[in-house]
Amino acid sequence: MKKALAFLVLIVLLGVLGISSSDQAMRWISKARYQQQGNLGSDKYRFGDLYGLTYLPAFRLEKDTSLISNQYTSPGLRDTDLYIIGDSYLYSYMQMDTSNFARAKRLDFRKWSDGGGAPIAFTPSSHKKVLLIESVERNIWNVIDIMRVKAHLEGYRAPLTWDEKLNACLADALYDPNLEQNIDFTLFNFQALSFIKSFKAQGNLSLFNRTTADVVLSEDQQFLYMKETMDSMQKGSSFYPLRSQNIQDLLGRMAKIEQYAESRGFDEVVFSFIPNPVAITQTESTPTNHLIPSLAYANQGRLNLVDPTQVLIKGGKSYFFRSDSHWNQQGAQAWLNQMNQYLLKL
Repeated sequence: MKKALAFLVLIVLLGVLGISSSDQAMRWISKARYQQQGNLGSDKYRFGDLYGLTYLPAFRLEKDTSLISNQYTSPGLRDTDLYIIGDSYLYSYMQMDTSNFARAKRLDFRKWSDGGGAPIAFTPSSHKKVLLIESVERNIWNVIDIMRVKAHLEGYRAPLTWDEKLNACLADALYDPNLEQNIDFTLFNFQALSFIKSFKAQGNLSLFNRTTADVVLSEDQQFLYMKETMDSMQKGSSFYPLRSQNIQDLLGRMAKIEQYAESRGFDEVVFSFIPNPVAITQTESTPTNHLIPSLAYANQGRLNLVDPTQVLIKGGKSYFFRSDSHWNQQGAQAWLNQMNQYLLKL
């Protein structure tokens, strides 16, 4: 009996390991869990991605997942082929099609994370070609890089040295970097267990004043933030000590991207960077570094740069989810209105 039970446990564990090691299996099980509303479903992202990391009961707030649509239905001129490279601040909050963008006759959207795939397919036309490059503040230093843009426009990938190839091969064969997270999701990510996670999370906060390693509670305890946007030691943080040389380096990167994109046939290159939530909600007593306004000031109009900081500050806290690392639909709408005004003037 003991041997049979041990064998059964071994089979179950091997099954969990097999599922957790397979990208396709994880996509299937994740989709099934998120669609299930009952105790066997997952509420990891239903109440915001940062709630899903902390399970703090005060932040179990239903999240609106609707997409903004049909915001620019004017019968006016449609003379632009718009190509966008961006992140979840866009595709998770608005439909990425011509109904939302001024002058767009055609729209092609690519996620930054899709850079390893086939390059953007260009359709010959007489329309103006515009490349819009968007990024949230915390990722600017990683994605505003000419090699990242080349990966999307021509499928370019920097060649690996022989030892890098060997290390990559061994890593792929022996270890999935998401394995521990996948196992945790497979075994324990059920809504039926959320009350236990919430009880533990509230206990840690009440007794030890801590959340999780990757999430920070705002000073007024009304918002959750990603740690990387709060830690002054990290370059993507709104509190990272900036120097004028940092600003000039970033402008230099942008200028190289513009020059390269124009050599690939684009008529205009537009940049737009979204401030980290903490830079807008202003919940902290420590001043932020004002990266994006500083960049816009130093640019002096040389590059096409849309800075939404002041537009977002008007809405302040009301433009951001309390339990998520993104803006809400109102914040996205404010950005889209500003962007369309800019596109109309190009």
